[in-house]
Parts: sequence; C-alpha cells; structure tokens
Amino acid sequence: MKTLLQDLVQQYVAKNPKLMLRRTETVVEKMLTNWMSICLYSFLKEVAGEPLYMLYRAIKYQVDKGPVDAVTGKAKRTLNDSHLLREDIDYSAMVTIATGLPPALKPDSERPVCFCVQVKDKILDQVYRGAPRPHLFHLSSGTLQKFVDDVFVAILSTKRPPPIAVRFFFDFLDDMAEKHGIDDPETVHIWKTNSLPLRFWVNILKNPQFVLDVQVTDSIDAVLSVIAQTFIDSCTTSEHKVGRVGPSVPPLSVCSVPSI
Repeated sequence: MKTLLQDLVQQYVAKNPKLMLRRTETVVEKMLTNWMSICLYSFLKEVAGEPLYMLYRAIKYQVDKGPVDAVTGKAKRTLNDSHLLREDIDYSAMVTIATGLPPALKPDSERPVCFCVQVKDKILDQVYRGAPRPHLFHLSSGTLQKFVDDVFVAILSTKRPPPIAVRFFFDFLDDMAEKHGIDDPETVHIWKTNSLPLRFWVNILKNPQFVLDVQVTDSIDAVLSVIAQTFIDSCTTSEHKVGRVGPSVPPLSVCSVPSI
C-alpha cells in the first residue's frame, strides 16, 4: 500500500496536489479506507465510542420531545432547517402504560398507524436502552452542544498520543511533501484531512449504526448530517465568519467552528 500511495502522490503533485485523497476512486484509496477502519477500531472502542453513543441518545431525546412526522421524518426539534416540521400542530403529551411484552401492543383501528408505530418505538427504546436514565433525562433545550463538543474533543484532542496508525500515516505524508518540494502547509493539511477526518470520522458521525447497536431514524439522521458538516468545517483552515444562516449553513456550524 505504501508503494501505491507513493505513486498516487507523484500523480497528484504533477497535476493538483490539493485534490489528493479527496475521493475514493483508486484501489489504493479504498485500501487506505479499510486500513484506517481496522487500525482505529481500538481507539473507537476505548475513546470515541462512549461520547458518540451519548450524542446519539441526546439527539434522540431532544427530537422526541416534540412532534415528529412518522412519514417524512420532519421534526419540530431539529438542527436541520430542511427537516423542520413547519406546520403548527396541536399536540399534548400522552402517558402510555404498557403491560406484558411490547409485541402485544397491536395497532388499534381507532388509532392511526403512525401513532402505534411511534408508541412501539418508544416502548422498545425504554426496554432496550443502554444508557443510564438519570444522565440523559435531565437534558433541556440547547444542551446538545456539550455532547457535540465531547465527541469532537475525543476525536481531535491532542492531549493524548494519537493512534499509532495515524501518526505513521501523517509522518508518511510529511515525508512525501518534503520529497516533492511541497512547502505549502495548507496542502499537507488537506492531505491529512482528506485521509482521516473526511474519509473515516465523517462516515462514523453520519452513520453511528455502523459501530453502535442503534436505530437511526430520518429525523435523527437529519441532525447528524448537520453535526457531520460542522465537523468538516472545523477541519478546514479557512476562516469561518458568522453571517446569514441558511439551510446549507446550519446554526450549529457557525457557532461551533470557532471554538473547535
């Protein structure tokens, strides 16, 4: 793989070096993705896994506090403007007492199907949840930031030694830059960003079900997409200015990136 990567560097240096590792088109780029995934398993399990799970639980709790359209996945409590449930819906909290096993709760002809499905999901979530109730259920509006910060710090913190595979590969990229006379620090930064944060961590942030036993609904996926975009923005060297916030630039991004 190292030899193939050296050839890849030589090809991009001759054209546009900043585009290297941005996509996964060649065999060596696919090998790199798999190699990173295997080498970072222990780090994910011992360091990043718990804050990632807590972030998922916090998102789920926040989203479920308000109305969620069972068909479109749009929600009243979301970070994603394109998945915001804009209609004013009259609703009230309902306490459901279920006895026996969850499968015994069958759809009632007097209730809409989406109601029964959501009730079943909430019952199963309570039965099989793996996080302590006191920690999660004391959340209030606007407290996702702490959980986002915890995940980002676990991934990006320099207070602990980096995984051996990451240190080895980043040293390799530094050697390649020196060998080919690339003295632009931004180019090397882009190589490292494309090879690890954008190739591995963004995929995990957007799809926690790849590594955790969780169910990601459309409403949760919409929030995770915003957080993943924030992570991407935090890995760039360009200055982030707070301006007019639109659907493509969610509020979380412009508030979080400077501190990260």
